[in-house]
Amino acid sequence: MQINRLKDGGRIDRTQALSFRFNGKKMQGYAGDTLASALLANGVSVVGRSFKLHRPRGIVGCGAEEPNAIMQIGDGATTVPNLRATQVELYDGLIASSVKGWPSVEFDISGINNLFGRVFSAGFYYKTFMRPQSLWHLYEKFIRKSAGLGKAPLVADPDTYEHRNKHCDVLVAGAGPAGLMAALAAVSAGSRVILAD
Repeated sequence: MQINRLKDGGRIDRTQALSFRFNGKKMQGYAGDTLASALLANGVSVVGRSFKLHRPRGIVGCGAEEPNAIMQIGDGATTVPNLRATQVELYDGLIASSVKGWPSVEFDISGINNLFGRVFSAGFYYKTFMRPQSLWHLYEKFIRKSAGLGKAPLVADPDTYEHRNKHCDVLVAGAGPAGLMAALAAVSAGSRVILAD
């Protein structure tokens, strides 16, 4: 049920309904929606959790600046981690999930950290878990899990992609003044040059 959907306007084609899943729940959007706009239209207000205290976070941006709506898109071999919901175009059958919050983004057991927020200073995880040094690898696993980054696929990508090889004598990385001068000098010397900006 799309409780927050505007009746008309914008670039949404309301004649073409699309079904998608978010955190296991079936939802509906329209052609032209981003994942973020479809989630908002379906009344989803919590899409992630903050890093340290695991406070609930909603969608606050509309483009690449969105800090909270970081999603895992797809499943199996074609899954893609850490995409912003504001930059994912909705398509029929899309599967999306939050990358933060366990057992769910609505109820995150690590939210208990919020009760101890006053004693968790900035950078506490770097300073607190320094000793004993032999346990750092154990601590690091829990800190990374708490960060809530997505998961890379465990099997090879089944898709094939077109590619082209380009060869050069000199590759110049950066098209600033120094890079342009280096490329110009190499071309003057008869080299095949690629200028990568």
